[in-house]
Amino acid sequence: MADGDFAHKAAWQREPLLSVQPIPVTSEEITIPELSAGSALAIDLTSGIILYEKNTETQRPIASLTKLMTALIIAEEELPGSVVTISENAASIEGSTLWLNTGEEITVKDLMYGMMIASGNDAAMALAEYNAGSMENFVRKMNQKAEQLGLKNTNYANPMGFDSGYNYSTARDLGLLSMYSLQNEFLMEPVDLVEYEIESKSGITHEYLSTNKLLDKDLGLEGVEVHGLKTGRTPDAGECLITVSTFPDDQQIMTVVLGSEDRFGDTESLIDWIYESTTW
Repeated sequence: MADGDFAHKAAWQREPLLSVQPIPVTSEEITIPELSAGSALAIDLTSGIILYEKNTETQRPIASLTKLMTALIIAEEELPGSVVTISENAASIEGSTLWLNTGEEITVKDLMYGMMIASGNDAAMALAEYNAGSMENFVRKMNQKAEQLGLKNTNYANPMGFDSGYNYSTARDLGLLSMYSLQNEFLMEPVDLVEYEIESKSGITHEYLSTNKLLDKDLGLEGVEVHGLKTGRTPDAGECLITVSTFPDDQQIMTVVLGSEDRFGDTESLIDWIYESTTW
């Protein structure tokens, strides 16, 4: 995998780069961490340079990381204040849910927040049905978007991330998708929130609690903060996590771990290693 795959992200940014950015240099004296994750990737977002990679081209089930593509389509095509009526199909979805009710009216924004903060499967289904009329139609849009973005080893079978032989991606493709998604302000609004409470148009209160344990955790590294992007976990996918971390001099590092036994521990190990081994 060439660094150029990620360096071309500048074409997605709303403003051109006006100056030459510092290039990260990694010391070989600091031991590279051993991760439980089957695939992993770390990228310096400013330069697009890869700092760490492990099986980045291997296709794997991605659990609720799937919702990043669902969120991207909704953020690009729908107005936050639009009102969605929850179908019986969406309300009865299994797994992680917001406990939405059949016939409940709730805004696109509140569904987006619930999907990205608490990983609500019912919110993902409701948004898919609202946008495309059915899950099947929405999945076609997801795969069209993946092709448009050059995600060559990605395929979607549902908007939630349920295990399926036809719902998969790679660490590389998820890195590209994430870098593109970072440019969308609406999509990025909820990803740093640890908790959030809303009242739907039907007067029903929902409290969202983040599934990302690193958001409010002190890593013990001066000047380092962990931000969203998305968590995921299913029996087939194992534990998955995409994060963006800010470093002391405003560097931003994206990490992707897939098929992990400890997604938070693996991510912490990557961040700690980059902190100790890399200079700009």
